Amino acid sequence: MKLQILKYELKKIFCKRSAIISLIVLAVYLGSSIFSCVQATWADVADAAGNGISGIKAINLVKNEKMKWNGIVTEKFIGNIIKENHEINSDSKYAGISKSGTHLSKLDTQLLNMQFYQKQGFMDIQDLITDSYCKIHFYDSNIIDSLSVDDAGRFYSNRVNNLKELLASDESSRLTKNEKEYLINSAQNLTTPLKYSYADGWLNALEKSATVIFALSFVICILMAPIFSVEYQTGSDVILLTTEHGKKKGIIYKLFAGLLSTSLVYWITVCIVFGFIFMIFGFEGGNSQIQASSYGWKSFYHITNSEALLMVLLLGYVGCLFISSLAMFLSSKVKTSFATIILLGLIIMLPSTIDQFLIVGSFWDKVLNMLPSQMLLGWRLLQTFTLYDFGGKVFTPYQILPVLYGIFISLLLPFAYSSFRKHQVS
Repeated sequence: MKLQILKYELKKIFCKRSAIISLIVLAVYLGSSIFSCVQATWADVADAAGNGISGIKAINLVKNEKMKWNGIVTEKFIGNIIKENHEINSDSKYAGISKSGTHLSKLDTQLLNMQFYQKQGFMDIQDLITDSYCKIHFYDSNIIDSLSVDDAGRFYSNRVNNLKELLASDESSRLTKNEKEYLINSAQNLTTPLKYSYADGWLNALEKSATVIFALSFVICILMAPIFSVEYQTGSDVILLTTEHGKKKGIIYKLFAGLLSTSLVYWITVCIVFGFIFMIFGFEGGNSQIQASSYGWKSFYHITNSEALLMVLLLGYVGCLFISSLAMFLSSKVKTSFATIILLGLIIMLPSTIDQFLIVGSFWDKVLNMLPSQMLLGWRLLQTFTLYDFGGKVFTPYQILPVLYGIFISLLLPFAYSSFRKHQVS
């Protein structure tokens, strides 16, 4: 009997026209996002003959070239990259090629592509070198051309020195003294040398994580918005709230069905989307530190790519559970599903679109960084210097947000139960 009630509540959630349409739109949106990732990301890849290629063929080519450079990023490793780059540049067949302008000859274009092909394998390391040797607020993708093998010894010290320079500037005025010390200690205590490995599967998954989790949050809003309000709209609240079990167990089953459906939609979608990404790009590189890629070079989290993705997904899951719980609470209060969706949309979207420079002051900066939208942006939190200083002790978002919103969830569910149960039927 209990299982039948649960199945009935799940059926009511998933069989609504709005739910079916939202799930179809979600599938199309995420499918097109993966397709564009495959096609567009590798549009500039060239083969050995200098022909531009894209798609799966390009991904496999780049993967094979990058894996040739897997290894420990020592001073000698960086020196070898700098030396290899100089040797490619000094090849006589590339001499005299104009590398600027819009009117390159077909031969020059093909030669440039051939030169690019030879560098594709160490492009990730070249990006790290650019991050390391460029001064703050200055980016030169060709800085490797001006370096010598002797400069390789500054690779890791540059990371710490650039951070200190950044923290000494006005740009870091929102950070407290304790937060700055925390960041410097984190940079100095990073385990080096780093281990580099081809990790495009993990990096693409992390880059797409915010897109996937944001899309899921809106679908969950649509699924949960009618869970109680539909009873008001159809008049079935009269039946449900005038029976002994309906007024107690019936509401509990609704709440449980809401959390279960949220969990199913979240984890099934995550497994499918990231499963496709890993099938295309591969699982290699999960045990590499996130600082071994340009995306995570400045991060103060000492974790691997696989740990980063797990943290992002778990934080996103807590965020979606909070949104689901808030949706059920609002649904118990608001008589229409549309009003619930609008309110939730504002709660999710508005904070993420506010330019923090419009709200000056470290206090308001901290407030914005603790709003629900932050849990949907887990990868951005790993890349930025978002910290909380409470009484001289510094915490990260991954220490604060799950606990804070776990408490909110535990409060919202009883409030939703009580609100619907006390509703006066007409």
